[in-house]
Amino acid sequence: MGLDDAISTIETSATMDELRRSLHRIIQDYGFSGFGFIDAGRPELDLPYHTGTYPPAWERTYIQNDFVHCDPALARSRRTNTPFTWSSLKLPERNGRKRPPEVRTMDAAREFGFKDGFVVPLHYRDRFGAVHSSSTVFFWEDEPQSFDKLMNRSRHELHLVMIYWVQRAMDIVGRDQRNAPAILKPADAAATIKLTGREREAMAWAARGKTVADTAQILGLSPETVEGFIKQALRKLDASNKTHGVAKSIALGIIDF
Repeated sequence: MGLDDAISTIETSATMDELRRSLHRIIQDYGFSGFGFIDAGRPELDLPYHTGTYPPAWERTYIQNDFVHCDPALARSRRTNTPFTWSSLKLPERNGRKRPPEVRTMDAAREFGFKDGFVVPLHYRDRFGAVHSSSTVFFWEDEPQSFDKLMNRSRHELHLVMIYWVQRAMDIVGRDQRNAPAILKPADAAATIKLTGREREAMAWAARGKTVADTAQILGLSPETVEGFIKQALRKLDASNKTHGVAKSIALGIIDF
């Protein structure tokens, strides 16, 4: 499934169950075995909201061992907007025979066959100004070398997929509860990275799947001019490619979708 098809599948999901199944199918095409989504904004809770397609035995183990309070990936998710991998986590040193709780958490994950994980943190505000945080992990059970290649190739696509997924989840919950929160990013984000009006337009159309030629026709500009706007935007965003730039623009609230 290509990126455009993945986003289309997410946007046409009508219920949370359907949305959960949609994400599972999408990430399976990338080679992941399942995913876990958890509310990261309530660290005081023993059982925050969570959902996913992980094995029930893993859910029981996670809850029974109170891993929510020592999961190093969840702790890092609360401090960053940047996706990361389990293998990049810095775990505390073992003290003799005693394993630190963070190490026990990751050891338990490996015992369930999870060789690595790709974690996507998201932090956003609803229309009332309340801050929400979430952490999503995609579970990897294949060889580490294949995971490394996938990360080099597709990590920005997966980040973008989750931005669309979380937005759709909030739309569905808002519709069902007659309380439609919208993902509003910190007010100073757009001020930190200043894109011109044309640069924002070019990135906004790119977020909607339009090619440079499409955008040029829509805006009444030459393809070369549009390409120039996109390149300038990517430089300001410190983005490695257009997909990465779109993901950062949406996450920072510079453009809507």
